[in-house]
Amino acid sequence: MGLFDRFKKNEDKKEKSPKNVIPDDLEIDEDQLLLKEIATNSKDRYERAAAASQITDQYVSLDLAKTIKDRAIRLIAINNVKDERLLRDAAENSQFFDVRSFAWERLGENNKSIAEVVINTKKNSEVDEIFEKVVDEETLKWIAIDAQDKRYRNASVDKIKDEEVLYDLVFKANDNSIRKACVEKESFVSEEMLQKVAIEDKDESVKIAAIKKIDDDGILANIALNEDNAKIRTILFDKIDDLDILEEIALNSQKADVRLDLVKKLDDELLLKQIALNDSDKIVRSEAVKKITDEDVLLEVISSDEDRFVRQIAVKNITDSEQLVKIALEDEDQFVRNHAVTNPAITSEDDFTYIAINSTHEEVASEALTHITEEKNFIDILKNAKVDSVRKATLDNITDLETLIRIVLANEDEDFSLKALNKIKVEKCLVKIYEQGISDNISVRAVSLIRDQKVLTDIARNESVWRVREAAVKKIVSKKVLKDISINDENEYVRAVAKKRMNL
Repeated sequence: MGLFDRFKKNEDKKEKSPKNVIPDDLEIDEDQLLLKEIATNSKDRYERAAAASQITDQYVSLDLAKTIKDRAIRLIAINNVKDERLLRDAAENSQFFDVRSFAWERLGENNKSIAEVVINTKKNSEVDEIFEKVVDEETLKWIAIDAQDKRYRNASVDKIKDEEVLYDLVFKANDNSIRKACVEKESFVSEEMLQKVAIEDKDESVKIAAIKKIDDDGILANIALNEDNAKIRTILFDKIDDLDILEEIALNSQKADVRLDLVKKLDDELLLKQIALNDSDKIVRSEAVKKITDEDVLLEVISSDEDRFVRQIAVKNITDSEQLVKIALEDEDQFVRNHAVTNPAITSEDDFTYIAINSTHEEVASEALTHITEEKNFIDILKNAKVDSVRKATLDNITDLETLIRIVLANEDEDFSLKALNKIKVEKCLVKIYEQGISDNISVRAVSLIRDQKVLTDIARNESVWRVREAAVKKIVSKKVLKDISINDENEYVRAVAKKRMNL
């Protein structure tokens, strides 16, 4: 669509003459039709011009003026039209701006005649000269909307003073810069119109220009209620001084983004509590929770909010270690529990020990375990923790001999007992463990850790389980003993080990 087509589309809103004022049953003399044929189709330009000049039927001339592409012919044709009704039809409906301009001039509408030229011509000194003559603001509005050259559009706005013309133009111009220029004019003062622009215009810069000129907090609030653009909302909220209005928006706006922006600006704990506990949007609630320091409110959020993310944020703000321990043990959500046990407000090793012992969730108990350094606490956890893997994880931090022996003797989990046994270095204890005959594997491991040659020799000669004898033989250094075993032991594997040891 060309610039002129846009103008015509805009002008369609106005009351116009019918596009076809030529009657359907009109009879045209043959000589006039012949002249039209020559004016339209002759290859000789002088012959075309002469034929056009000789046409006396105004309907034929009007038809040529509205449709023929040859500029000279259409201007001759429009010059032949005298009837005011037909001239108006040409002015409003011709395809060509030069015909429209000429027709307006013939009708005495000089402003419109000039406007047609300005609208459809690139800026130049000749057009500048006639543009300067335009003072009619309705004509200037027309140019501001449809001028092909942006410089004429801008110049037209500069010349317009009437606020009513500006109010009309700001809603009709397609050019964002023109709409913005209208708003910024000193005479554009109606806050009602500024509100309409701020709400309805699609361009950010135009909306902001309107908002900057509005002082009424109620109007600013009305714009903010349904504004999608976060940047514009920020400008709006910065301009509103009435805290009651801001609170009303924060509580009642239908748009979560609007409420979220306001929560970030508000500091009233009572209002933030209301939002944190009641807002329908989890992001809005979470933003309110971030700003709350009242632990009673935070605990209420933790106990009632259905969203884990909101509850996690509330847990981060808790400073009461007793409450954090309780949350770490009791909350139904893994992530909330983890946020509780990792909250820096828990500093006591006793609290971490209590969590490690009493938690039924491995991830929480394991996290608590990482904060423990005292062996007595590891032993306490080993004895009492509800999670088996956590009990076993304490072993690396336990050196207490009595505790290690108890683990081995209890032998609730043989692998765990063997790990404990590996940490025992006292020979008498190892011998006693062997003598208990807890299991073949434990006996083998205990014997493998014994260094006393007399004890090992006795085991190698008298133990009934060949694997245990084999473990003892592997530690014996006496070749005489080894030779005896290599000959007399009833098990070939034990004999083979003894022979191999003799050759070392």
